[in-house]
Amino acid sequence: MKETVLAQSLRMMFVLGAVAVVAQAASAQEGEKMQRVEVTGSSVKRADSETALPVQMISKQDIQRIGATSTESLLASIASLSSAGATSNAAGASSGTSGLSSISLRGLGADRTLVLVNGRRLAAFAGAGGATVNVNVIPLAAIERIEILKDGASGVYGSDAVAGVVNFILSKSFEGVDVSAGAGSPTTDGGAQNQKASIVGGFGKLDPDGYSAVLSASWEKEKALFGRDRDYAKSGNNMPYYVSGATGQGNIEGVVIPGAYPNDRGAGFGASPATGYGNPMAASGKCADIQMFQNPTPSTKGAPYCAYDSASDTNLIPARELANVTGNVTFKINDEHQLFADVLLSRSVVTQTIQTSPVRRSFLVVDSAFTQQKVDPSLILYPSNPVYQSIVVPYLTRQGFTSIIGQPLAITSRVFDFGPRQSRDVATQSRFVGGARGTVWGQDYEVAFTSNRSKVSGSLPSGYFLQVEYAKIINDPANNWNPWAPGGVQTGALADKLKAAQYTGKTIDGWSQSDLADSKIAGDLFTIDGRAVQYAAGLQARHESYKTAPSAALLSGDIGGAGGASAPVDRSRTIRSAFGEINAPLPGGVEANLALRNDHYNDVGGTTNYKASLRWQPVRSLLLRASTGSGFRAPTLTDLWRPQVLGTTVAFSDPKTGQSSLQVNGLTGGNPNLKPEESRQASVGVVWSPASWLNAGVDLFRIKVSDILAAPSAQEVVSRFRAGDPAYANLVLLNGNDIDLVKTVLANTGNATVQGADVFITGRHNFGVGRVDAALNGTYMDKFDQMSPGGVMSHKVGTLVDSKGTAVIGADAGGVVLRWKHTLSATWTQGAWASTLIQNYRARYEAAHDLLGNRVFMGAEATYDANLVWRGLKNTTLTLGVRNLFDRQPQTFVPIAAQFQYGYDVSTYDPRGRFVYVNASYAFR
Repeated sequence: MKETVLAQSLRMMFVLGAVAVVAQAASAQEGEKMQRVEVTGSSVKRADSETALPVQMISKQDIQRIGATSTESLLASIASLSSAGATSNAAGASSGTSGLSSISLRGLGADRTLVLVNGRRLAAFAGAGGATVNVNVIPLAAIERIEILKDGASGVYGSDAVAGVVNFILSKSFEGVDVSAGAGSPTTDGGAQNQKASIVGGFGKLDPDGYSAVLSASWEKEKALFGRDRDYAKSGNNMPYYVSGATGQGNIEGVVIPGAYPNDRGAGFGASPATGYGNPMAASGKCADIQMFQNPTPSTKGAPYCAYDSASDTNLIPARELANVTGNVTFKINDEHQLFADVLLSRSVVTQTIQTSPVRRSFLVVDSAFTQQKVDPSLILYPSNPVYQSIVVPYLTRQGFTSIIGQPLAITSRVFDFGPRQSRDVATQSRFVGGARGTVWGQDYEVAFTSNRSKVSGSLPSGYFLQVEYAKIINDPANNWNPWAPGGVQTGALADKLKAAQYTGKTIDGWSQSDLADSKIAGDLFTIDGRAVQYAAGLQARHESYKTAPSAALLSGDIGGAGGASAPVDRSRTIRSAFGEINAPLPGGVEANLALRNDHYNDVGGTTNYKASLRWQPVRSLLLRASTGSGFRAPTLTDLWRPQVLGTTVAFSDPKTGQSSLQVNGLTGGNPNLKPEESRQASVGVVWSPASWLNAGVDLFRIKVSDILAAPSAQEVVSRFRAGDPAYANLVLLNGNDIDLVKTVLANTGNATVQGADVFITGRHNFGVGRVDAALNGTYMDKFDQMSPGGVMSHKVGTLVDSKGTAVIGADAGGVVLRWKHTLSATWTQGAWASTLIQNYRARYEAAHDLLGNRVFMGAEATYDANLVWRGLKNTTLTLGVRNLFDRQPQTFVPIAAQFQYGYDVSTYDPRGRFVYVNASYAFR
């Protein structure tokens, strides 16, 4: 399949008759002096658009051709951005990401990809902690262009630029008013319908008005999409690929001794349903009567048990509403000096709905409220309960478990009494910049102050409950709890009593703040053979802070189904930086650039990094370039200071016992002993323009990161522990052969080496029936090798597992490092009409092994997007577009990651399927 799709790509390219990358600058007229501009990756202004560093430019025209309906969907089309280490709305559904959409260059992660707006930082997203930026706050309508520096740049920008930089340049020069509205919908029934509107207005010109201002506002709303809306995602049972192992209703864990915690478990107590005493409903083939299914594999005690298929109730896409406002204004004081200011405001409301909450002893023991109130951390069925005698005793007798008859038993529950869990996160972000720029004694200067704020407020509208109160009611022998009631739902007086345990209200507020004062000066020092030696220098001071305030219920971990306790954080730090850069001509037409930057953190110390590059253009049609540099990433405030708390792990599989979708006690948190990562990177490339209609280029890159900061996931810890990796020996606690506790605390782990190539080809040709513009942008990953703390090397390109089926490092965090990924586009323009066809291609990769131990591969595939644009009325643009034109369905995916969704890879497939959209815009000029 891989060869077939690649062959289709090549045929498409040559049939169009033109190839290459979008021309990144227009030639100046003869004799006219070209304006110098600052390009991402350097503080020196220059006239050349192709620099010594590989910078991909995406213009407003390119954005329109792509037909992106959001900033997130636009970024998904960029080949150098990887699903590994990134988060999207669809991938984050059911994972509590608060509407976060983040990007990852080279698969190195969002924390190693620096995101800028107009060349300055945004505050880290408060819902994620760390250094991750939410790109959803950047309105698509306000973007003038995007500059993607595909090379490490800590020597220029400081921390977080290890993998590269993505700089969003917003519109600054515009006159008139543009209004736009659009809507879209999948062609398959269900949710995910989208509506949006925007307005952009520009007023004034610096000459002659003395000012220029651009304001924009946008709004977007999207309906939720559920697993039940898609045939491939509505069930978690698809033999032999996967079987849902979610905690079921009414499974017998074992004997429990009331009042004896922590020594309350009798002999043979099951740490999970797969190791317990089974379920009476399973033995009689009636799991469906309590909304369960019978697990095809009996427990380790040989007992049949019920499990829950959560797939149909799980969000594939959360309900979302987003509003953004941006503005910038420039005042001309005189010909040499200007004042400027810009603002960005954003508010999003994300509502996620997932399956009802599970309860079993291992989930309750992490709730400190049980110990404080001296309540047994189990749901207990007493011998005095009528169903004990009518259901339990006959079942245990038939199964041969007579030794536990007559004793109190701990029972699991899937709590249907409060309905599906629903969470709502309101995220706001603000950014204000004010400063001055101009020229003094022939030197360009700029000074500015930036204030960044991000806040996320979480709440629970429905489906949640207080565990202690719930257990008190259930464990009261007078209430005669029936775990096997029809539908698993309690009725009558007990149902009324349980209402007292319901929880609605706040979970946690988080604040991330960043204030930055920066200044820089740049200009010409002297000339060599008529060519200027240029310089730039600057100072920066930044103050960062991060704070969380969990509710009392979340602080203790008492909210059922919320994932355990969350401790408060309140930390801040100051960073001071100085940088300098020289750009000098050398003999033979070579141009050299050297940048140095020193950053000092008051909590982790200082570091100095460099960037050196060469650019040589021996003839007009050929450019050679090379660079090398060092980088670093400082531990974030949450990396260092998030308290270590006991909670519940995400779901994982145990390769030793064959159990899947396990959730046990988990210890998570930060580590004050972390040190910064260090990196080295190099690139070499060539850009060839043999004709005015053709550009082509290749850039080779290599990045090595040392002492990677990471919290190993539960799956990684368990897989490596079971594989005998000594570095993980102390991170798992067993109860017999069953896993009881997994520790996933942040640490400096092993090293990683990433290398590959970026390829671009663009071209245009005028035919008799119109002009065709074609472009190919692709990234080939030759190597992504990462060392574990125990010295085991993971080869991550094109696979989620090693040869034994064990997860490669980082795979269970989601996403895959693809061997090859490209977008191939062609745009036809004729008069008032324009049409674009885009191929999105990804290479094949290996998923997790199926339940029989067989290898599973996701074949190479291509999806196509198309749009048709008409501009036949003055100042009016109408667009009709389709994403996933042929409604390609996903291949059956076996996850290694803890995704709640089934049937497809959330990191590579969009569950909207074929999505049709329309858009209309009008320009008032």
